[in-house]
Amino acid sequence: MRKTFFIWLFIAASFFASGQGKTLYTVNFVKPKPGMKSTFETNWKLHLAKFHKTSDKRNVYEIMSGAHQGTYCIVEGPLSYSDMDEEKPTAKAHALDLEKTFSPYLENNTINGTYRWDDTASYNPDVVAEKFFVQVTHIKFGQLAETLQEAKRTALLNAKLPTPAPISYNYYVQIWAGSDPITVSVRNLKTGFKELDNSFMGANPNPPNTFKDAYVKQYGQDAWDARSKLLDNNANIASREAYIMKLRKDLSSQ
Repeated sequence: MRKTFFIWLFIAASFFASGQGKTLYTVNFVKPKPGMKSTFETNWKLHLAKFHKTSDKRNVYEIMSGAHQGTYCIVEGPLSYSDMDEEKPTAKAHALDLEKTFSPYLENNTINGTYRWDDTASYNPDVVAEKFFVQVTHIKFGQLAETLQEAKRTALLNAKLPTPAPISYNYYVQIWAGSDPITVSVRNLKTGFKELDNSFMGANPNPPNTFKDAYVKQYGQDAWDARSKLLDNNANIASREAYIMKLRKDLSSQ
């Protein structure tokens, strides 16, 4: 499987009720072998009840489109860096149970990643949803700082427009990505996948150039020109993928 896929991040809005400094999430991506979907789900529920019922909870999401349809994303978080220093007393038993309970039913491409939620680049992030649209973007090396700056400015100004956009998304950055910087935008579809229909949003509620005028007023024409050079024609993007997914409540900690 291509590397691009392994930077998905599917986090329910309820996860954001976290303590200060807890902005990290770890995600394990697993896909059952052909014919093993039901067996995997049954065995995962047994594992969940043993180790993730009252503490150390997990949320599980299922990919609904694309080449990775049928892959599950098992999310832990929010975490702080200091949380990573803690050794869980059940770690050994947990690993053994994973090995015996359902690992034999998975494809060999299981992988994990760690991501940081960027609240300043997110827009209406506390909207609760069970269905999501995700964009995974590989940023050209050396252009992550400028890309993040524009993401933050976009979120800030969108909230200040005369009629703010009726959407919600959360923005993440993969940490320890090395020379392959990655960002993830997760749009929260409060009323379901129908929000992806172009007609759902209706016409732009603001007059033409409203965003541009607000941007120039706030940051200046030179900043707008620099933004346009960076973002027009995706000049800062090496590659991008998009998917839809849904929360699997029946496979998640309650």
